[in-house]
Amino acid sequence: MGLGDVKLMGVLGLFFGLNSIIAISVMAFLIGAIGSIIFMIARSKRTSEYIPFGPFIVMSALITIFIPFSTLFNVLMTIFSLGMYKG
Repeated sequence: MGLGDVKLMGVLGLFFGLNSIIAISVMAFLIGAIGSIIFMIARSKRTSEYIPFGPFIVMSALITIFIPFSTLFNVLMTIFSLGMYKG
């Protein structure tokens, strides 16, 4: 994460609020990890090359705009608790 990503998260935090910015950051890391693995498997990026994190932050912010917070929270809790969360 560079300084531009930190500034972007700060502005999004002012717009969305505390609960949503936590969901955005967790989703951005999850989407970024999946995207990075896909890039490395497709060999379009090497392990020594940087992958910009800003597009993943923007994708997760767009998801947060269109999907209600309660649904996002339930999905993220189910993913990170490996299906043990029953909310």
